[in-house]
Amino acid sequence: MDTHELESKVNKILEQFLDQEIELLRLNVSEQAISNRLARLFEQQFSEWHVDCEYNRNAYEIKCLKYALVPNGNIEERAVVPDIIVHLRRSEENLIAIEIKKDVNKENRFKDNAKLTAFREQLGYKHTIFIDFGTGDNAGIKEFTLV
Repeated sequence: MDTHELESKVNKILEQFLDQEIELLRLNVSEQAISNRLARLFEQQFSEWHVDCEYNRNAYEIKCLKYALVPNGNIEERAVVPDIIVHLRRSEENLIAIEIKKDVNKENRFKDNAKLTAFREQLGYKHTIFIDFGTGDNAGIKEFTLV
C-alpha cells in the first residue's frame, strides 16, 4: 500500500471517528478509550490485518525499542506498548504503529515521535501515525502526522 492510499484511508477513518465519537473528545475521556474506538474503525479499513490496542509483543517477545525520552537524552532500550498497531500477530509483518495524545496531556511529544521513528527503524513498521486530539470545547484533531 502506498502512502497516498494509506493517507486516504486514514483520513476517512478520522472523519468517521469525529462523526461518530466526537463526544468522547468533548468529555475528555481517557486516551485508552479513544484508542479503542479508533482501533475499531481501523479494523474496518484493514480487515486483512490484526488491529490491536496496547499490544506489547513483537512476534513472541516483549516489544522493546531503543530511543531517548528527551532531546539529547540517553538512548535506552525500553519495553513499549503502542496505543494502536496494525500488524499480523506472531509475525514480523508490521504495517502501522499509532500514538495518540490529548491536548490536556502535557507530556513531551518528543518521546512519541522518537518512539514512532524507532518503530519504523527497529521493528520494520512501514508507517507510523501521530494524532493529537483536542478535547472539551476544542474537540477535534489538532495534529495528524503520517510517516
